[in-house]
Order: sequence, then C-alpha cells, then structure tokens
Amino acid sequence: MEMNPAWLKPRQRILQRDGKRMSIRLEEEFWEQLEFCAKDEGVKLTDLVFGIIGEAEASNRTSLLRIYCARWMRRKVVQTFLTKSNADIQGIIASCPVPCVIVSSEKRLIAQNTAFSEQVLGSLLSPDMWSDADTVVRFSLSKPIDRIIEELTTGGGSYVETNVAFTRGAAIVQMVGRFCMLNPKGTEGSPLICFLGALKKKRQAR
Repeated sequence: MEMNPAWLKPRQRILQRDGKRMSIRLEEEFWEQLEFCAKDEGVKLTDLVFGIIGEAEASNRTSLLRIYCARWMRRKVVQTFLTKSNADIQGIIASCPVPCVIVSSEKRLIAQNTAFSEQVLGSLLSPDMWSDADTVVRFSLSKPIDRIIEELTTGGGSYVETNVAFTRGAAIVQMVGRFCMLNPKGTEGSPLICFLGALKKKRQAR
C-alpha cells in the first residue's frame, strides 16, 4: 500500500471548550480518524478530544489521541468478528440476566451487557461514561490472563474461574468471573466471554 505524503504531514488545530483552549499538532490521518470516531460516538470532535485528553500534560496529548484511535479500531475489528460469527454472541450477552463482558487477550473490555453496566459500572461511573468503560475502569484478575487462556485451550475444561476486580480511583467492585473461549478452537487472540457473579464469602473456621 502506497503511503499518501499528506497523511504524514502534521496539522495544528486549536480547539476550545468551556473557555479552555487547546493547541494540538497531529498527523492529518489521525485528525480524519478522530472526526470519524466522533461521528460514530455521536459527539463533537472538540468534546471527544477534550474527553480523551482530560488533564494530561501537553507532551502526552498527541500520544493519547493516537492510542485512542488504535484502540477504537481494534475494538471495531473485534466487534465485526463477533457480528460475523455463526453464534450471535452480542445477542447472547445482551439477553443474559447476569453481568457479562467480552474481554480481549490483552485484558481489555470489548463489550458488556446491561446487567454489567447497571450492577458494576453503576457503582463506578455515571451512565454517560459507560460506553468509555474500557478507558477509565481498571480491570484486574487474581489469575494472569495468559494462564486463563492456556487452561482453556489445553486443560480441556469449558471454563476457568477466578476473582475479578473493577476499580476506578478508590472505588472497587469485586466479583467472581467464569471465563470461556468465544472461539471453541481457541485460536490465538480469540476474545473471551466472562460471566460474573458475587464474590464468594469465606467460611469461618469453627
């Protein structure tokens, strides 16, 4: 694929919101992608950029925007994979009564159902931020994701259970997750589906 020199040429733009001005110099290709992302999210470009950057230092702003574009594209690729799958995975998790998420092999939240949004994200974020949960909520496991994938692909079991924690700042929601492979063949990079339940209470010794 031949690269268009115009894509590589940085363009400086000045964005303003709520009396704040921000000057950003970014390659034209990324500006075009951010415009597309903003349209897809139903927001203005200025609001999208200010939301991504937040209070970051000026030296980190362009990096944050490039990373956002890369993660947005990766999420869309996975969603396309799920849509074309023989099984209607998104339909399955949407109708699931328990909190459920789809997780990438890099431990990123790709999709979630309404039960997860209400029972988990509701304790961490305001509803208008639920669609950005993968960027603001920290997702940690008591067992490494690589080990979970290995046990699913080589152990012969249908699921692997481990403790899961979702945190934002000082707020935390702890649960038990049951991870399953979306692709039964267990191909490399295949997303996982995780059904979440209440954290089990330890029995007190008598």
